[in-house]
Amino acid sequence: MTTNRTGGLTGHRAAPGRLFGRCVAALFALVVATAADAAVRYWALQGVKTQAGANVSGAFAYDDTANQVTSWILRIESGNGFLPFTFVPGNSTHWVGVEGVPPFLSMYIYAAPGSAFGDHFLRLSFVGPLDGTTASVALLTFDPVSKGYYSAECGGEFGCRGIASGAVALVALPPAVGLVDVVEFHHAAFDHYFMTASPAEIAKLDNGTFAGWARTGYAFKAYATGSSPGPATNPVCRYYGLPSAGLDSHFYSASAVECFQVYKLFGHAWLMESDNVFQIDLPDTLTGACPVGTIAIYRVYNNRADVNHRYMTSTAVRAQMEAAGWIREGYGPNATIMCAIAP
Repeated sequence: MTTNRTGGLTGHRAAPGRLFGRCVAALFALVVATAADAAVRYWALQGVKTQAGANVSGAFAYDDTANQVTSWILRIESGNGFLPFTFVPGNSTHWVGVEGVPPFLSMYIYAAPGSAFGDHFLRLSFVGPLDGTTASVALLTFDPVSKGYYSAECGGEFGCRGIASGAVALVALPPAVGLVDVVEFHHAAFDHYFMTASPAEIAKLDNGTFAGWARTGYAFKAYATGSSPGPATNPVCRYYGLPSAGLDSHFYSASAVECFQVYKLFGHAWLMESDNVFQIDLPDTLTGACPVGTIAIYRVYNNRADVNHRYMTSTAVRAQMEAAGWIREGYGPNATIMCAIAP
């Protein structure tokens, strides 16, 4: 992939130039110095769609003095070989600067290395400044000179898929923070565990629509899909193990890297149902330490052909599962896998 003089993305490989970004930082500072009173402002995506019709939604906070995106939650649907993905500070970084001739503002959100094939990023380019002088700023989309797209999602072997329409609108507040209960169920005949934050699924499990399931009495609190994320907050992906592969189970992870590894290594047997069934904090992946105000969640694996995992906040319950032959999985010496909101 290359960026031509007008800024349209073409081809399939190279990442955008970060060195170029540093070179234009001074120019950008002059641009924003003449804008409206500087502040952190919240911008929501409106009507943003890829060339194939996939929706791109979410919001971000932009400080036009520091030229920083201070927070973001940007979700793009699957299509053109790409998995769905939710970009948040917990799984991505950003760069903002001026590009092109004539110059325009661009924002890049880079997914964590290992969370996709090759470099994976979302680029949004704007027809005007994000300084609050206008309540809506259109995205730069198709470039008739290069036949590429100014705004696009790019990722390794899949190249880029262009963003064909949409704008960002100034909003008063960031997305609300919602809390959900993630409720655990057990199927005695299968000896399988399942958890969900979906009220519709919980109701069907309770009323017998999905037969054989009963509540275990265990649950933990997480953030609702689309909530404003904290620095360690990540979307939780959910995979379904296909019966055609001898499976009938679900797998969850808050790690963008692990979510991608399931697809890369076991995509023939596991189907991604969602990239974001709820949001939760990820522990330090070296020490397993959870952020202040959260408690550890542990994961165990049944070590059987009919793969199943169980998630819990109790070390006593984990010890019982290990005594029954289940194997712990997680980060750090105590194998923490996620961090729930403390009760």
